[in-house]
Amino acid sequence: MKCHILALDHCPLSSVTGPMEILSLANSLVPKKHGFDIRILSEHRSGLTAMGGLNLQTHGALDDTNDYKEVADLVIVGAIGHPARRKQPTSVTTLNWLNYQYEHGAQVVSICTGAFVLAESGLLDGQPATTHWACQSLFKQRFPKVQLNADAMITQGDRLACSGGASAFQDMSIFLIRQYLGASIARQCAKSVLVDLDRHSQLQYSDSNVKAKHSDALIQQVQNWLSDHAQSQFTLADLAAKVNLSERQFKRRFTQACGQSPLAYIQAVRMDMAKQLLESSMQKIESISLQSGYEDVRFFRRLFKRSTGLSPSEYRSKFSY
Repeated sequence: MKCHILALDHCPLSSVTGPMEILSLANSLVPKKHGFDIRILSEHRSGLTAMGGLNLQTHGALDDTNDYKEVADLVIVGAIGHPARRKQPTSVTTLNWLNYQYEHGAQVVSICTGAFVLAESGLLDGQPATTHWACQSLFKQRFPKVQLNADAMITQGDRLACSGGASAFQDMSIFLIRQYLGASIARQCAKSVLVDLDRHSQLQYSDSNVKAKHSDALIQQVQNWLSDHAQSQFTLADLAAKVNLSERQFKRRFTQACGQSPLAYIQAVRMDMAKQLLESSMQKIESISLQSGYEDVRFFRRLFKRSTGLSPSEYRSKFSY
């Protein structure tokens, strides 16, 4: 089956060569006629300059008529780095090519921020998608028609799929091997490249979004206070009084400035505190709960798992140093 991997300028090479290597591993486990015929394509015949200034000469290019018209069974769109740092929009040729491939029956999937390219093409409108958790706000802003689930490691739509996070090329590759070659081959490949088969969420890897930029000085004043006192006991009315607002005014103004309610923000700050303590100390969970602002340890455990997808003990086991 034909597999085209699209590599764009300044891409992280692992999102392109990683899938190629894992799919090639799968090829070694099946008869040649059942494997992937993999080609890496760039936009231009001259190849591309990847992240770090490395030059990559690809197997083909979209400005070659033959390469453009060759229809694949599977198209993988590599990551593009942080979309906010890209100076040029994706070329019309590339977007048209993605639509051409999809319209002619290809399955099209993205790795990490490659979802931005897929969304630019319009193929993700009304479809579920995911991308790197740190880029979710920008994605929602640019593509409101897409059903973004930034917590998911992989999302599936109508012959469309997205994976979140830079290393999620591994998860997507195993997902595709399972789809095309079966669960047994997928398990063998996962064991060979040391990939966990139970990574379904990005929650455990993400940082809380508590640094949103805005120009509201009063709300920033409250945020500054919370950075040192979030573990204290207080009410929203107490916070509102600090900046001489009614509680209703405060809630509305805070949400407008930060993109989330005061309660959600406070919980996010406290969860970050708890994560840091779990990563860097062996204190009891009860102690960490108190230091994070929660007297009820059972409530803390439930909230932590909802926030990260892991219990406090599981999180410590995975991330402590």
